[in-house]
Amino acid sequence: MDDLAHAQALSDQLGEIFCLTFIKGAGAPEALRRMGGYPDTVRERRLDELADPAMAAAVDLGAWSVVIEPAGALGADHALLESAARGTAAVSVLRHDTASAHFGYAVDGTTVAGFDPGYPAEETVWGSDPGLLRHLMDALGLRPPNDESETTWTEAEARAIVLAQRITGVRVPDQPLRTARLSAELEPWFVTRTPRADLLRADRRTPYTGELVAAAEAAAAPVQRAVAVEQARRQAAALGIADAPGLAEALAEAARDQAGPVTVESPLGRQVRAWLAARRRASGAFAERMAEDERRHAAGLGWFANALRGVLDDDPRVAVLAALRPLASGLPELGDDTTRAAALRALGAA
Repeated sequence: MDDLAHAQALSDQLGEIFCLTFIKGAGAPEALRRMGGYPDTVRERRLDELADPAMAAAVDLGAWSVVIEPAGALGADHALLESAARGTAAVSVLRHDTASAHFGYAVDGTTVAGFDPGYPAEETVWGSDPGLLRHLMDALGLRPPNDESETTWTEAEARAIVLAQRITGVRVPDQPLRTARLSAELEPWFVTRTPRADLLRADRRTPYTGELVAAAEAAAAPVQRAVAVEQARRQAAALGIADAPGLAEALAEAARDQAGPVTVESPLGRQVRAWLAARRRASGAFAERMAEDERRHAAGLGWFANALRGVLDDDPRVAVLAALRPLASGLPELGDDTTRAAALRALGAA
């Protein structure tokens, strides 16, 4: 079977949504760890146990391992791909029939090239060296269609899989999940830095966000740090979690610019896991069985967890913009006119 036919068969086997992430020099356990696999969830699982989008299996291919998310898309996030590639290299291919496909190639923590396989025009490929893969892409037919009659996009994900296998020099076996594979529940929170999506941005639909962002950007670093910590403390109190194990200590260290990463095994790490799990339940099929106040509280926990990661960042700008983002959540307990006005005063803008 030639490369493209094999890749198309693999794509058909894995279905309408899946992500393959190849990691160089990592065995299956290390590959899962780099992708944020919870240590206490690592075990062999069959395909029918991997239906949750957060679940992934790893297959050792020799010089590389591939992490397979049969219902997920986490590997397509460039922050997680770059984290997985620290000190090595990583390649990801996403098929997502209800959204967009994605290809990413990262080396030593930096994205070299990223693009949508369905429309890989030169002007839409991004990264530190977006032209690096162009000769391979052209050879594999990864190019935008010349007109509406061309259907190269129908095999885009398969061609992207071939590209990944050309870069890595390894090949994913046929029916890779036919037997039980080492697997884990993935959670990027513990292995990635705060992404831009978790920072407050000016939004025309919410005019006050522009004022907050401008004030935060203009504030001195000590003020940014102080406001970030105070916002986190206020939000924790509003959610009733101020006494969470390890939280007060972590915020005190952040106030002194001495915060370190939260480890998944720590008391605070276990709390973060619980908050993130609550958010997933509130946004999934289980949400229909939750009361409205339960859903709101779970959503608030998710907003807080994302803010907390930023507050603990060593960059005070990241810290303050992450801490301010829940003020635009639409949840009154996290942000209303009074709290936003207080934040502006603290930033020296009022």
